[in-house]
Amino acid sequence: MQKKIIALAVAGLMSGAAFAQSNVTVSGVLDISYQNSKTSGASSQTAIGSGFMSGSRIGFKGTEDLGNGLKAIFVLEYGLAIDTNAGIGAPEVTAANTVATGTQARQQLLGLTGNWGTFVAGRAQTTGFDHAGKTMPGVAGSGLDSFNAAGASTLVNASSRANNAVAYISPSFSGLTVAYNHARLTEARAKNAAAVGGANDDNTANLLSANYANGPITAGLVWSNYAKDGTAANDDITEVGLRAGYNFGVASVGLAYQYQDDDAAATGNKDKKWGIGVAVPVGAGVIAANYAKASIDSTAAADDKKVWSVGYIHNLSKRTNAYAGYIKTNNETAADSRAFAVGLRHSF
Repeated sequence: MQKKIIALAVAGLMSGAAFAQSNVTVSGVLDISYQNSKTSGASSQTAIGSGFMSGSRIGFKGTEDLGNGLKAIFVLEYGLAIDTNAGIGAPEVTAANTVATGTQARQQLLGLTGNWGTFVAGRAQTTGFDHAGKTMPGVAGSGLDSFNAAGASTLVNASSRANNAVAYISPSFSGLTVAYNHARLTEARAKNAAAVGGANDDNTANLLSANYANGPITAGLVWSNYAKDGTAANDDITEVGLRAGYNFGVASVGLAYQYQDDDAAATGNKDKKWGIGVAVPVGAGVIAANYAKASIDSTAAADDKKVWSVGYIHNLSKRTNAYAGYIKTNNETAADSRAFAVGLRHSF
């Protein structure tokens, strides 16, 4: 009830009439940690950081019952950097370009849902994002997820979001759901003419997935294709990801494999990686460990990688937990790296 009151108060400041007929809730995650990282040959760095285990965020969700089982839905979710003076939706700035390149809008969606499934349009967390967030038990999609840290991905990863997107998600059929995403990337890509070679490029992304969750068994398959026009090689990037998991009660085990084929790669167009993880409940917490290995051929400067991590998450309540973890990356020729973090995470 308190969530609803707060969200409606915020919405009322924006447009009382527009929000009065919607059921609006506010939610989010706050994640703060002490972090120490080091690259071989360089001094270690220590900082207070935001979002090590889960990206800090705030979001608004709303539904309106349209009758006959049909509902209108919306999602507005924005990243937070709670360790700095940045506000909601602060500009994203790259090291090479100090000009703001966008905003930290994780999701901005409007759609319809019913017995037939859900259809949304806007800026979306893709089904590739959802797949990556379920790979390694206990730490999937976090700073301790060695499978995502191993790289070798374009659209199937823990930060895969798409502008100008539409998505369909089916109802669950005894635990099985399917999803399709399509994004027209012309606008976003045309803002960086050096990357695409012109303002009229028409780049598209398509993702298709099937996910199963029933009892102790989980599994997923995702396929994606990123078609890039306007580049010198006019290349396509295709990815396939597979995952499977089983909860034995005393431990949960996860396996994952991913393959990427880049038609424009000059040094060999196939990247692949695999990973294995385990999470063991211990009292009010869980110990998680995982390992991943990636073979990177598409970029001459990229190394094959071996990544492993171990961490402990202690549940102080249903919404608050403390964590500590260590992750290490060994590269074929480049400098190795490692990071340690201890932090606190709260969801609301």
